[in-house]
Amino acid sequence: MDKNYDNLELANVKVTDVIDINLLQSFLDNFATGMNIASVAVDMEGQSITKPSSYTNICMNYTHSTTIGDDRCAASHRNGGEIAARNKRPYVFKCHAGLIDFAAPIMIDDVQIGTILGGQILTEKPDEMEFRKTAGEIGVNEDEYVAAANEVNITAEKNVQAAAEVLFIVAGALSQIGYQKLKIKKTTNVLSENFSQIS
Repeated sequence: MDKNYDNLELANVKVTDVIDINLLQSFLDNFATGMNIASVAVDMEGQSITKPSSYTNICMNYTHSTTIGDDRCAASHRNGGEIAARNKRPYVFKCHAGLIDFAAPIMIDDVQIGTILGGQILTEKPDEMEFRKTAGEIGVNEDEYVAAANEVNITAEKNVQAAAEVLFIVAGALSQIGYQKLKIKKTTNVLSENFSQIS
């Protein structure tokens, strides 16, 4: 099989074709719990292919509770995902609400087939005025929003970068293995059809 054929075929591969979603869900759930960091896998259209793992109170019950907050999150994730895709590397960034997030592209060779988004942590004590301002803009109770921000786990940015790298490496390895299995299966089917025609 020449490289052009591989890439042509790879352009049509989805995460669900090459990774068992139950396995990915279990991995993300355990990783999120162990690292105290939120995560979710999405396809190339930005649609979730796993359930959110360890999402924070501030994100689930406040930021995502309003259309403005939800739309800002989607835009923030899309922007982070686009930068990660361009660099073909995990990208750590500050989200619209002031939390630290990351986007780790799910790659096979040099082709992106999805993204793992995560984070929802802080690297220092939350800036109360910043969170009050965001609460006002998205339409949630300021005092409750600040209280929820104070519940967020605080860790070093290098830990977030390391977490994103681990997800990037593991998701890439699982995808590569799944893709090789898919190619073997297709080759076996072609050979089987050829033998049937010969006989």
